[in-house]
Amino acid sequence: MSGLDVTAVRADIPALNRLLYLNTGTVGPLPAPVRDAMVGALDLDVAKGRASGRRFARAAERLDETRHLLAGLVGAQPEQLALTSGTTDGIERVLSTQPWQPGDRVLTTALEHPDVLTTIRHTADRHALTAVVVNADTAEDLTANLARELAAGARLVVVSHVTFGAGLVLPLSKVIAAAHAQGARVLVDGAQAVGAIEIDTLALGADFYAFPLQKWLLGPEGAGGLVVRDGAREIHSATPPAIWEGVRAALLWRKGHGHQRFSEAVRENAARLRELLVGLPGVEVVTPGDQAGLVAVHVSGTDPLEVAKALGRQRIATRGITEIGAVRLSAGPFLTGGELEQVACAVGNLASEKGVLTW
Repeated sequence: MSGLDVTAVRADIPALNRLLYLNTGTVGPLPAPVRDAMVGALDLDVAKGRASGRRFARAAERLDETRHLLAGLVGAQPEQLALTSGTTDGIERVLSTQPWQPGDRVLTTALEHPDVLTTIRHTADRHALTAVVVNADTAEDLTANLARELAAGARLVVVSHVTFGAGLVLPLSKVIAAAHAQGARVLVDGAQAVGAIEIDTLALGADFYAFPLQKWLLGPEGAGGLVVRDGAREIHSATPPAIWEGVRAALLWRKGHGHQRFSEAVRENAARLRELLVGLPGVEVVTPGDQAGLVAVHVSGTDPLEVAKALGRQRIATRGITEIGAVRLSAGPFLTGGELEQVACAVGNLASEKGVLTW
């Protein structure tokens, strides 16, 4: 067992009183201490103004503390961590600063988030690059197909640590080793990894690792991190100080409960949810056994968006992923065993003859 005090965690997240929250992969529920920290920062600005040198000095100190907390969480040095407004911001920063030459190849996979694929295509158009989207159904296929494309040359590989749809954990160490062997750098999208599984970016060897703070870390929206192996002190965030106060509070709150306990609870909940769903009539679990926090299911003969809406009417928050034709369930660390059983029962009912068709 993870040892996480789920009762204490839930006491700080009021939204869990009205929702079965299985959409952390989009945005996690906000803990009250995070909200309090942001409101406190704004109240201080209202009371004392925003022009004093003391305010700016204090903000700089707190931002530096946040950078250290965040770097420690992902296995990076503080000087390697840039503070961004989110994953896409970090990815765009990397793409915009590469020494591109016309004809350079950038490799990615068909499993990436649509926003990332769009950003890559725009970059390719702007710099006359060749963008190669590698297809694969399994992690093994992906590794082999990427290796084949790398043999033809590439400047950069853009790949997820955990895919946004099915929650497939990609063999990142193998991908990075193969890319480096061919002289290519690797940019990792860690949106579904950081906070859900243990991360050590130094051990992975990624050149760049971008991630958000509003998902599995339960921080405020509008903030993220970017690990740059060669150093990132020159990159600064335009995110307002009140948001970073919330980030700091989220990290301290999580640290107080135990970082590892959170990720262990996610793993246990995902495994239990998958166990409950496998074998239900009309339900296919898309996510393989080796998952992070996401469990995607296909309900036979249904539109995943309609299934998500139907679950929403039962106050079960999920997300339909049209790209894979499945409903994505996020196994947050705060879920109880009873809630997991309730969700599995609801999905099973929707898959039955008097399920989705009668809504």
